[in-house]
Amino acid sequence: MSIMLRAFTAGIAVAALATGCKESASDVPTPPPADLRPVTDSVPYLCDLVPEQAWRQVTGLTASVNARWVNGPQADNGLCLADAAGLEAPLGIEWTYNDGERILGVQQRAWDDRGAHPIPKELGRGLAGVAQTAGGNPRPNFVVALFKCGKRKTLISIDFAPVVRGRDAVQDMVEFMRIAERRFGVVHGCTPG
Repeated sequence: MSIMLRAFTAGIAVAALATGCKESASDVPTPPPADLRPVTDSVPYLCDLVPEQAWRQVTGLTASVNARWVNGPQADNGLCLADAAGLEAPLGIEWTYNDGERILGVQQRAWDDRGAHPIPKELGRGLAGVAQTAGGNPRPNFVVALFKCGKRKTLISIDFAPVVRGRDAVQDMVEFMRIAERRFGVVHGCTPG
């Protein structure tokens, strides 16, 4: 075979291989559509306050999680982290009867220039915000509320993993806080309001 014929044959083979490797738009898998149903209350709960099914729906996370109260149950405050294998804790919840006014003030100042949204008045005083961190924060969604439960001022803050594309993160946070306040009342024997 002449050099010209071999070069021509090799060129055809390379072209055939190259076109066989091209991905068409139909070959690329598309992710399933986001579940855009509203957040609803259901058992079981993560950290006693957040419905696990709704949290998974909002974040799209499927990894198993292990929720634990740091330092065990406390009489006047608590911190719970939901750990997941291979991830920094994708959910954190903190509550306290102590110093809620000061903590809320610190959070309001910290979020003042970051586009936070006030929560509905029936949930008390507080805010919801999404930290713009380019993926550097495992829990960029943050909501905090200071409200009365029985005769005690109570502060709850919830921060969690990014929401799936297409969801309204602020609305989801408000609904999680609504459920958390109600659940807090059940767990601690007080009436939010």
